[in-house]
This record gives sequence, C-alpha cells and structure tokens, in this order.
Amino acid sequence: MILELDQGNTRGKWRLLRVAPAGASQVVARGAFAPGPWWSAEHLPDAWFQHRPVQVRCGNVAGAQVAHQIATRLKQEFAAPVAFAQVSPACAGVTCAYQEVGRLGVDRWLAILAAYARDNSPALVVDCGSAITLDLLGEGGQHLGGYIVPGLGLMRRALYSDTDAVKVDEVFSRGMSLAPGMNTEQAVNHGLPLMALGAIEMAQRELLRQLPSAQGAEVAAPRLLFTGGDGPFIASLPQSYDRGAVEVLDELVMEGLAFADLEEV
Repeated sequence: MILELDQGNTRGKWRLLRVAPAGASQVVARGAFAPGPWWSAEHLPDAWFQHRPVQVRCGNVAGAQVAHQIATRLKQEFAAPVAFAQVSPACAGVTCAYQEVGRLGVDRWLAILAAYARDNSPALVVDCGSAITLDLLGEGGQHLGGYIVPGLGLMRRALYSDTDAVKVDEVFSRGMSLAPGMNTEQAVNHGLPLMALGAIEMAQRELLRQLPSAQGAEVAAPRLLFTGGDGPFIASLPQSYDRGAVEVLDELVMEGLAFADLEEV
C-alpha cells in the first residue's frame, strides 16, 4: 500500500493506492485535511491504519521544515520510507523549461508530469489554488514555461485590505454569468473570475503561438487541464475563445508522484 500526499501552502490532500503486480493501481481511500499542521494532530486518518502504507511519497510546497515534520511523524507511525518529489531537468519524457529547476514549484512539476503521462499532446495545465499557476506543455514533452497569478481568494483579500467600498460577500456558482455587474457585489464577484479567465486565454494563445504547424494546417487547440480547489468552478465558466478538450482532474498533482524523481527524507 502506498500513501500519497499533496501538501500545499495551507492544506493537504492524500490518497492510498493499492498497486497490482502488473503495475496498475487502485485508489482505496482518499481525503483532505483542514488547514493547519495535520502532522501534529493526535489522530491521523483511520484509513491509514486500516491499510497500513509500506511506502509514502509526497509533493510538498510548504518548505523543508514541514517536510521534516511530516517524515518524522509518518516514520514513527508506520516505519515506512518517506520520499519527497524533486524537480529535475528532465523526467518521464518531460523537459523542464527552468534553468534553475529548483525554483519551479514541485506541485507544478508533478501536474505537468501527470498531464504528459495521460496524453503526450500539448496542454495548458491550470492549477487553481491559493495562486493560479498556468504551465505550457508543448510538443515532445517540452515544458515551455508558465505564469503565476493570484488565486481568487488572494485577489479578494487584496481588495479587502486596500479598499473599503468593495468589501462584499463571495457569491460564486458553477457556470455563473460573468456579465458586467449592475452593483458592486456583482462587479467584484464577476470580475475576479474574469481576471482568471483572461490569464487562461492569454496563456492558451501563447501556447498555440509556440506550437509548430504543418504548412497550410491549422494548429489544434491544446488540451486544457484544471486542478486545484477552484478548478471545477473556473472550468465551468463560459469562455469566449476556442479551447480544446477540457478536463478537471482533482488529483493531478498526486498522479505525478508515480513519475517524479523522489528523495527519501
């Protein structure tokens, strides 16, 4: 049994995998933690003790100290090796665009690896969490770089901290209209996701621009993969541009753990 962890800046997710001899895997349990240091809690998820892991692999963006604390707690509980994903210049058919690969967030790298493993055609990988990251995956597994913009919550808190008249409640629903607001509440609640969609549209245009095309042939729209807490909401919104196949993949980062270089702590 393998325990996989996706530890973000504020919260973590997990799943337990049963791996068959042929290499196929089955998720037997999954869950998410409330914000905070779950590794210090008195009780860990019951499923972890019901299906005791013999291996732990983790994607962690919360820093080295958190990695050490996670590894210490899990080794105490399960005596299992705990390994953390590392960004590398090339891995599993994907080449990293960053010259200093250690500066690329490992969550972004894992999502890119998983996107390529699912289908080696070009894709725009959009992770909608505390920040919204957009990574361009080109032909032949070439990572073409990406963008980082504030997530919906960060954008809202920026308005709250530096303005007074736009402190309005969040009113989001899947598939909602983004028509110009007829009051301040609408203007804010339509404007924030509109900014996210604008970033996605421009990133997709840039990816299309960089893709090679056969003479006289139109380049097909690349896949658009959403993950992260706000991924299902952003993916549901009406968009004016031509987009390729759209998928919402909640566990895309954890999927990438099967392909990444791992370092035991």
